[in-house]
Amino acid sequence: MSWTNKTTKFATTILTLSIAGSAIAGTIVIRADGPSKAMYQPGKALTGRIALKSGDTLVVLDGRGTRTLTGPASVDLSVARTASAAPSAMTSLIRNAGARQVRTGAVRGGNSVQASSPNLWYVDTTRGGKVCLPDTTQATLWRKSMNEAATLTLTRSSDRKAVPLNFAIGQSVRSWPVAELPIAAATDYWLSGPGIPTPLVVRFEAIGNTETTPDAVASALMSKGCSHQLDMLVAAGT
Repeated sequence: MSWTNKTTKFATTILTLSIAGSAIAGTIVIRADGPSKAMYQPGKALTGRIALKSGDTLVVLDGRGTRTLTGPASVDLSVARTASAAPSAMTSLIRNAGARQVRTGAVRGGNSVQASSPNLWYVDTTRGGKVCLPDTTQATLWRKSMNEAATLTLTRSSDRKAVPLNFAIGQSVRSWPVAELPIAAATDYWLSGPGIPTPLVVRFEAIGNTETTPDAVASALMSKGCSHQLDMLVAAGT
């Protein structure tokens, strides 16, 4: 099976998820600072009215995106917010298949550098850390620049088994080589190659795919320590 078909298979799994972006499913705390910080731990679900003291700063996420609340203030979280583009941006990040970016030869105008990953579940080859996946039987690797062909190396730390990852010019994504290196929990994988001064360490966490509203996804990411993906989701909801 070609890398394009494998990527399409993974995208199909993600596209089966359903997100009600226009509805507010809940409000959760992303970050908190100030005198009331202890009351608003990351991941805490909020309802009704909250009171913030002077110096408080609260970043929250709900179905309409993220927002920053500052004190002193009394905020009624049940009041509907003005609709914005944030829900569609979060929905796109969670569901986007990236189909337009998987074809070799897609480079035009000589500029093929993407600012950030178009999919929350792609494995970013420019950074290490924990990566949460709804389905750990497969994964997709993404690279920022498509200007040149490149070969990265993926190594399993437990036995040092290495597999080359070939990217053609214009190819931004490719499937994780599950036949050679199945994805396993509590296992470190090293990414090395051109543009990676020090090997990156990647470790996977399974979160399942039963809840796909932005607040539920954010809570799952926080519980597993997938901080980079959480930052991506928050940025998309701003």
